[in-house]
Amino acid sequence: MAGTRDNLQLETQLLMEWWATLPRAWPNKTNINVGAATLSYQGNVLTPAMQRAFSVWNDRADMRIYTGSEVWIVEAKIINVGGAYGQVLDYCDEYPHSVDGEAYVGVPIVPVVVCAFLRRRTAAVFARQGVRTILFTPSWAGSTLGQKIFNVAAPQ
Repeated sequence: MAGTRDNLQLETQLLMEWWATLPRAWPNKTNINVGAATLSYQGNVLTPAMQRAFSVWNDRADMRIYTGSEVWIVEAKIINVGGAYGQVLDYCDEYPHSVDGEAYVGVPIVPVVVCAFLRRRTAAVFARQGVRTILFTPSWAGSTLGQKIFNVAAPQ
């Protein structure tokens, strides 16, 4: 489980370092609740109290950024795997119905995947569906993954 936690920390750092490069005037919010799908169990819709109890499973995007003309729903991943694109597309579909989305009615919603390492084919497949892929090299990319994944020494 430590590997998963480490990856989440690296993804969070990737997201924060990338965000720091954007214009300060662009408001953002992290861990954005993009929607609360109505849950049902054994064919019955759960009561509002039960729905709240399950809210930890609501869909949450890594970040929402408002550029002044677009709302970006952002998912950060070390490598731009297909699952990240599925997540961000689903989040963009839910977002207009979320509490946060109420402030941006009529504004184009753009799915964005930010990654440290790029699989070009995967980015091209999802670009046809309107997902933007942003390749960003965070401070840890050279040494941490070089040692962990590629088994090479950190640059001196």
